[in-house]
Amino acid sequence: MAKGYEIFLLLLQNPGFRATLKQQKSLKIMSSPSNIDPNAVDLISELPESLLLHLLSFLPIEDAVKTQVLSKRWEYLWTHLTSLVFRLLVSDSSDKYVGDFVTFIDRTLFLSSCSKLKKFGVQFAYEPQYASNVDLWTRFATEKKGAEELLLDFLNERNEVEYLLPQHLYTNSSFKALKFSVCTVMPKGVVCWNSLKKLTLGWVNLSEDVIQKILVGSPVLEILELYYFCGFNRLHVSNANVKKLILRNVWDRDEEEEEHRFDEYHSVLEVSAPHLHSLEILGGLCNKFCRLGDISSLVDANLNFCTDIYSHGPDDDYDRYPNMLKEILQSIVHVKKITLGTKYDGSKRIALSTVGLCGPGWLMCLFLAAFFSSILVFFSHKLTELHNFDEKSYWTSNKKPFKCLMLHLQDVKFIGVGSYGFDFHLSFAQFLLKNARVLQKMVIGPKMKSCNWPEEFVRAARKLLSFSRSSPNAVVLF
Repeated sequence: MAKGYEIFLLLLQNPGFRATLKQQKSLKIMSSPSNIDPNAVDLISELPESLLLHLLSFLPIEDAVKTQVLSKRWEYLWTHLTSLVFRLLVSDSSDKYVGDFVTFIDRTLFLSSCSKLKKFGVQFAYEPQYASNVDLWTRFATEKKGAEELLLDFLNERNEVEYLLPQHLYTNSSFKALKFSVCTVMPKGVVCWNSLKKLTLGWVNLSEDVIQKILVGSPVLEILELYYFCGFNRLHVSNANVKKLILRNVWDRDEEEEEHRFDEYHSVLEVSAPHLHSLEILGGLCNKFCRLGDISSLVDANLNFCTDIYSHGPDDDYDRYPNMLKEILQSIVHVKKITLGTKYDGSKRIALSTVGLCGPGWLMCLFLAAFFSSILVFFSHKLTELHNFDEKSYWTSNKKPFKCLMLHLQDVKFIGVGSYGFDFHLSFAQFLLKNARVLQKMVIGPKMKSCNWPEEFVRAARKLLSFSRSSPNAVVLF
């Protein structure tokens, strides 16, 4: 039984396996090898092959292959795995490590005996000399094994060397999920991904024509995610099945060519998706001016991005982005749930939640947010530096009624609050407590989970708790 126990201990190191094991009430885990009777039956090895393969699927492929030395029962068991994912850390991207890694994949695929692959993935620092190897891997996984999920992640130090996706990958109806990173996506003919549900593309240069080819050829696509992308200014998603769109970080391929970046000052990123339910725009937009078109079906929006400001740009540079925010907020007035985030990175970066949200600018945000059932707001310590006004006087002197605020707002969260400037936002919180008649919960969250509240924050918190509340059910939590 010792052999089976070794693999069992190895599997126990995997959190996913432990979670699965908890559901198997019939299995009893012994605490130490000292409890093992040498004449006992190897219970692990006696399990059905389907369950053993399920257990092996929790291990990295390198460890799964090593189980062949345990016994004859285990010798070829791993070759029937239906999920093969090979990963090599960028820190191990020396020529020797990469060469050994490629050889290991070649040998593993040669020995693989499963009839069909559910998932095949490769992650390593790709170099052109391995193009023929990757071509063979993708053909093996897709044409011979009918893989449903394909992952090609070729991150390297500068992400300049891209793998050219072979044309046969564009006409495969078996795919249900695809992820390509640092790959050249350039279909010469039609795209035929009739079963594809999720598509993720990263570190990619896409033209609008290629995007439309992909969307037309993916009739049941539900989730589209782009990260570190460039090459287009307009993204129109007309597919009725696409319900979630995630855009993370514009890829600034010319970040060192300041003059070129200034020439592209008026670059726009326009998003239109009439059937979309969930939209996330995250990370850095570089110099993009974000604009939302038809998003009439949207119910959930997460806007947590920042964009560049150029000190040598036009005089209205600092007005351009507050105007962008106002346009965005007007576009999502019908959305039920919105998250406004902040990413601030120095004097030439400006965050969504710091633009036009203080003083009278907050009035628009609040008016629009009153249509939502919840608001999630992130604060940056730069707020007071970017705006010069007396917010406390503004809110305490504001007598204008907010009927929509009174009837709809139920949940408010302030995230990223620190001792610096906390009292600065008290008047806004007081305004909400006074006017939101159906408010259920207001949560004040710290910048860090392990944050120790300083004495001045505790005093401010006590003051906040003393404010009157128009909602009898309102609870304030820290």
